[in-house]
Amino acid sequence: MFQHPSEFVSFKASPHLRGVELYSARLVDHAFAPHVHDGYSLGAIEAGVERFRYQGAEHLAPAGTLVLLNPDELHTGEAEVDAGWTYQMLYIEPDTLKSLTGSEAWFPQAAVHDPALAAVFRRVFRRMWHAADDIAFASEFTQLVDAIVARYGRNAREVKPATAAEQRRMAAMRRVLERIEAQLDGSLGIDMLAAEAGLSVFHFVRTFSATFHVTPHQYVQARRAARAKSLLAQRATPSDAAAAAGLTDQSHLNRWFKRTYGVTPAQYQQQIGTRPPAPQRA
Repeated sequence: MFQHPSEFVSFKASPHLRGVELYSARLVDHAFAPHVHDGYSLGAIEAGVERFRYQGAEHLAPAGTLVLLNPDELHTGEAEVDAGWTYQMLYIEPDTLKSLTGSEAWFPQAAVHDPALAAVFRRVFRRMWHAADDIAFASEFTQLVDAIVARYGRNAREVKPATAAEQRRMAAMRRVLERIEAQLDGSLGIDMLAAEAGLSVFHFVRTFSATFHVTPHQYVQARRAARAKSLLAQRATPSDAAAAAGLTDQSHLNRWFKRTYGVTPAQYQQQIGTRPPAPQRA
């Protein structure tokens, strides 16, 4: 349960368009642990002010701000003012956005103050939440995302030429990320990850933290929560999702999922309609 009586979090899977999830929340005391979403996170702040950390920088998002986060980027979230913040988000799988735009969009700005477009976002979001048919939903969704991408998106991330040392560092970090994903359901030790990077433990922790702006532990926990969320959306039971994500048990999953997404696994599945059926009695 939330500590503040006005706090709520609501997820809704789109019944009309695959790869789209809707999210609405008001939060006051709850602070999100560092976490990731596998797809894009596009949203608008309706009231209050949010503070979040993203790509190593602190961002403030007052009412009228669009929040535009790229896939697999760790971020946090908490209230900057006593009244908290109210907001709506669209979580969009990369393939879904690519099919809409024809390219891999990238958003260079995490927070942009655009009250007019944020107001459009909120109006369209409400119509999408209550859309009764796929024609209405897809039409509203397409027009809204087109407007956001046209104004703030880019077709490709600009990449500066890397030095030989930077290339070696990034290659080592990619190996570490691949090892984490490959063994997320099992045992992951700091010695193992440091060895994968070819570094001492302390050098590895410093290098990883400087590269991804989070500690190795924070990254692993974020990836475990994200994997559990993906499995829960596919009707896995919370206990199976916990095991597949390398969490010790369902209570461990409950704690981390609530810290990460604001709801318990059971609440999330109930909201998006993937609650597994109760076992049959003999």
